[in-house]
Amino acid sequence: MKRQKEKRTRSIGSLSWAEREEMIKEYLSGNYSKVEIWKKYTGQSTEHGKMLKWMRMLGYCDRIENPIKRYLPSGFIRQEQPVSATKDNPQDPRDLQKRIKELERQLENAQLKAEGYELMIEIAEKELKIPIRKKSDTK
Repeated sequence: MKRQKEKRTRSIGSLSWAEREEMIKEYLSGNYSKVEIWKKYTGQSTEHGKMLKWMRMLGYCDRIENPIKRYLPSGFIRQEQPVSATKDNPQDPRDLQKRIKELERQLENAQLKAEGYELMIEIAEKELKIPIRKKSDTK
């Protein structure tokens, strides 16, 4: 009888950081599931969240803002993600100018509204002859 080849399993610690990064890139390509990639590289059937942890450590996942650097091998530089423009954080100077003008218009409207209320109170006090504004010495 011929002996069947036994699949050798690798321990997680035997994977180099380059292999780990290659696994992550292969997973992010969308062609394979985590389990398929894990089996391919380690021979083990379950990965227990290791790939997600490596993704976070290597900067592929932005759930945590600052990965714990002590886990990273020396010489590895985390690639920073560029900050994308959002409504709250526009990057284009033209967008910033539009935002400034919009805020100035809102301020002007608020000031006009405050003046209108003041005038309305003054007229009501004169016509109705009752004090509407609160006096400073009242309890």
